[in-house]
Amino acid sequence: MKRGLLLVILVVFMILPVVPANFASASLQHGVLGYVQNARDGTSPDGALVTFNVVRGSETYCSLTDTVGRKGNAKQPNWYAQDIGNCGKDWQTGDVVYVTMAKGPRESEASVALTRNGSDQVPTAQLSSSGLGSAAVILIVLITVSLIIFIICFFRGKKQNFKNRKYTK
Repeated sequence: MKRGLLLVILVVFMILPVVPANFASASLQHGVLGYVQNARDGTSPDGALVTFNVVRGSETYCSLTDTVGRKGNAKQPNWYAQDIGNCGKDWQTGDVVYVTMAKGPRESEASVALTRNGSDQVPTAQLSSSGLGSAAVILIVLITVSLIIFIICFFRGKKQNFKNRKYTK
């Protein structure tokens, strides 16, 4: 009996170095955290929705979310965090986490490759400044074109009136 136990222990120690170095289990915690700067116009990213898409090769196998700021997992202004161990599939070192943040029309993107460390920090990102949305741009173009057409028609009408006008002395 004692010999059998020793044999099992010996086999385990022989197999242990064969386990791939990039193997990690989904049950293992692995933090991914990041900092997002205010937009250039001063708008805070706090409250922005953060989406973490975990990708291996061309397969996105997990999508998790958080909120930037005190209401999110990081509990600090401008910070966000997520535990990739919450994915339903085993994560591995080298998997890439694509992080997108959105607050209304403002957004930001960043990514980080998972390592064997207990956590990985996403490079600092900056929330985009609010620009005109595509609907606003289309509306401005339509108004401008309408105004140009109106001006052209107005002056053509004036030109016709000028030609048809008879001058008397």
